[in-house]
Amino acid sequence: MKFTYVCVEGTPQELDASEVVRQLVQQPSGAVDTVRRTPRVVVDPESDDEVDFGWLVEGDVPGVAEEGQSTVKAQLAFNPAAQQFLDFMAEATSWENVGVHGIKRKAWQEGDPLDYTGYLRLRRQGSQYGGFVYAFASTGVINFRLQYSDEIAELAPDAYSLSKGNPQYRVNVQIHDESALKQALALAELAYDAT
Repeated sequence: MKFTYVCVEGTPQELDASEVVRQLVQQPSGAVDTVRRTPRVVVDPESDDEVDFGWLVEGDVPGVAEEGQSTVKAQLAFNPAAQQFLDFMAEATSWENVGVHGIKRKAWQEGDPLDYTGYLRLRRQGSQYGGFVYAFASTGVINFRLQYSDEIAELAPDAYSLSKGNPQYRVNVQIHDESALKQALALAELAYDAT
């Protein structure tokens, strides 16, 4: 993957009027969704407080329905490995019959939108099982429908076992870099194949 960093100075009005700047920031068609930094620190003119706006996701989060896009993007804002999380979602949702779902909370009624604030459930359509993974956008934690074993420890050294919760979902990996991303994808494939 290749990145180019460009710094352009000017007033907001000059930058808005610049055709060159518009071409530089325009996303090419067919490009993979990316994450970019918004201005890291902005001073609120009324209070003189500094506000960190975190990451800004350009394009859609792969697999997430339109109703959940803004919620998931807000969760990704302060995830330092947001790009790796998007890469995980892009790969896992490219597998055959994978759907991404929000959650129906206890008070959910017909016609209510799904809740995307906690986690995303990746499910193999037509499977008799629930999701093969639960993905937490805010932290990058991926919870797999697997039991911890020596094979999993060897395949994914960053994986850790859970002692509480649903007994079917006992393996987690937190995506924090490219190595953890590769491990998470390997475990997701195991969980996918088992459902």
